Amino acid sequence: MNSCEEIIKIFILISLCNSVFSLPQGDDYITYDGHQVLEIHVSKIDDRQAIRDYLEPLCDVLKFSEDNSRPIDVLCPPESLDKVKDELDRKEVSYKIKIEDMGQILREHESPRARVKRQTSSMNWNDYQRYDTIVSWLETIASDNPSFTTLIDMGRSVEGRKLYALKIGKSPLGDETRAIWIDGGVHAREWVSPSTSTYIINKLVENFKQDQSDCTDSSVQGVDWYIAPLVNPDGYEYTHTNDRFWRKNRQVPLPGKSCYGVDLNRNWDVVGYGVGASGSSCSIIYKGTGRNSEPETKAVVDTILKHKDNIRIYISFHSYGQYWLTTYGYTDALPQDYDKQLNLAKKAVDGVNCINPGRKYSVGSAAVLLYAAGGASDDWAKITAKIPYSYTVELPNENSFVLEKSEIIPVGNELWEAMKKIAPEAARHPLGPDPAFDPQP
Repeated sequence: MNSCEEIIKIFILISLCNSVFSLPQGDDYITYDGHQVLEIHVSKIDDRQAIRDYLEPLCDVLKFSEDNSRPIDVLCPPESLDKVKDELDRKEVSYKIKIEDMGQILREHESPRARVKRQTSSMNWNDYQRYDTIVSWLETIASDNPSFTTLIDMGRSVEGRKLYALKIGKSPLGDETRAIWIDGGVHAREWVSPSTSTYIINKLVENFKQDQSDCTDSSVQGVDWYIAPLVNPDGYEYTHTNDRFWRKNRQVPLPGKSCYGVDLNRNWDVVGYGVGASGSSCSIIYKGTGRNSEPETKAVVDTILKHKDNIRIYISFHSYGQYWLTTYGYTDALPQDYDKQLNLAKKAVDGVNCINPGRKYSVGSAAVLLYAAGGASDDWAKITAKIPYSYTVELPNENSFVLEKSEIIPVGNELWEAMKKIAPEAARHPLGPDPAFDPQP
C-alpha cells in the first residue's frame, strides 16, 4: 500500500469517527453551568404560594409542597441568582444552596457522549438508554417470546416516534385475568422513570421464561402486566440532545407563539382538569389546548380503556422526591377507599425497604403531601377509568432529577420487590369498575 492510499484511509476513518462521536455544536445544548439549586424553607402556606409565584418567572420550581415542613427546590440560572437571593433575604426567608453548580453535576454523572446520536446499543441498565435502543429492545422481546408477550403499538408521538406498551403474561384466567398497568417517561427529564419501567419488564421476562413457581413468583404470574416505559419519547430525546431539564412533550408552538410543549400530566380528561396547571404555553405546567389534546395522552387513554375492567392497579413512575402518592391530585378531599389505597401503598414501600431499609418514601394523597394538580393520569385512572388502585410514584433521589447511573439497578430492584408485594392484591380484586368509585369526589 502506498503512502497516498494510507493517507486516504486515515482520512476516511477520522471522518467516520467524527460523524459518530462528535458532540452537539453551537448553542443547541444547555450546559447549566452556574445554575444553582436552592432549598428554600417557608413556614406559612400563604407565604409559600407567594414565594412560588415570585420564583416561577425566574427559576425552574423543581419541587414544591403545600406542607410547611417540606422545602421548596428551585433551579435558578446565573442571571437570576442575585435577584432571587436578595429577595429571599429581604423577606427573611431561609434558604441554602443545595447544588452549587448544576453544570458540574451533569458533567460528573452524565457522559457528554450520551448526547451523541449513535447506533442502537444493546439494552442494559448500566446507563440511561436512548429511545432507539429501548424501542428495538421491546420489539426483540416480543419477537423472541410470543408465548407470553404482546407488543402493543399505541400510536405515534408529536414527532412521529412509536409509542409502545408491552403486555407480559399468560392470562391464566383467560378474559378474567387481572392486570397491572405501569407507565414511565411521562416527564422527559425524569430519566429514572423509563429505566425503572424497562428494568421491571426485564425481570418479568426472566420470571416468565424460567416459569418460576415459588409463592412470590406465582402471584407475579397470576396477573397480566401492561408496561408503557416511554410515554414521552420526543421530550426524552430532547433532554439528551438539547436541554437536560426539559419536562413537556414537543408539541409545536401555538400560532403567534414561540414556546413548545405540553405537560402531559396536566392534559388528561378528568374532573379537576386545569387545577394547578397553566393556560400559558410557555409554562412548564401548560395543560394544552384542551383535554386529551396530545397524541401521547390519547394513545395511553385508548389503550387503557380497552383493558380497564381487568386493570386493577395503575402506576405511573415519575421523579424525584421518594413519594408513593395516592389519589386525588386535584383536591385534598380523600376518596372513600383512601385507607385501602394507603395500605397497599405501604405494602409496596415495605417491599422497597426489604431491599434497601434506608430508602424512605412518604406515602399519602398527592394533593395533601405535595400540591393540587388536575388533569393528571392517576386521577384519570381512578375517576374516569374506574381502576380500583391508582398511584403516582416519585422515584429517587431526594436531591434532583440527576440520579447517578450506579443507582439505576438498585432502584430497579427496589421497585421490582414492590411490584411483587402488590401483585397478590391485583390478582384477588374483583373485575369491573371500581366498587368504591365516588362519582362526586
